[in-house]
Amino acid sequence: MKSAGKVLSLTVIIVTIALLLTGFTAGSSADQSYKSYEPLTDQIWAVKIEVEPGESGHLSQSFEAAYGAYDGAVKDGATDHVKEDSFGFEPGDNSDFEVVKGEDYVGNYFHIEQKAGTTGGTTKRYIDISSPWSGAYIHEDMKVEGEAEVEETFKMDNLEPGEEVISDWHDLF
Repeated sequence: MKSAGKVLSLTVIIVTIALLLTGFTAGSSADQSYKSYEPLTDQIWAVKIEVEPGESGHLSQSFEAAYGAYDGAVKDGATDHVKEDSFGFEPGDNSDFEVVKGEDYVGNYFHIEQKAGTTGGTTKRYIDISSPWSGAYIHEDMKVEGEAEVEETFKMDNLEPGEEVISDWHDLF
């Protein structure tokens, strides 16, 4: 904490690592010549609240993210069964590639609900997120001086989880 004459700074930064979300290159050598699944952005979601002395500030966040493993050889060559916890590509109709995922694949998504604000101070947000699957992206570099109240919900669903994935953290123990 800083002295009373200086700005009290409450800083929370979420940097969503590219491998955690969507910043990956996926594909076998055949697939990579067909499509490139690279992120368009740096994959960052960050917020910072600086509260002036005598004022108040708040930040609440709830987020959920998954990045399941990519496996170029998603099917076991001996049995032709799909590996349980990964995804990959297989040739489909008309020379297109189809996504194949195992029943325990965790998915590829990012969801966040967030409220941030202050009665006096500075509220900053920096967002740079993209989906290599759809090409959609969001970029925001915002700074509000004084009173601010920001409430938002963001969902990016790239690949759904497999049918048998453990969905609740408490099921792991």
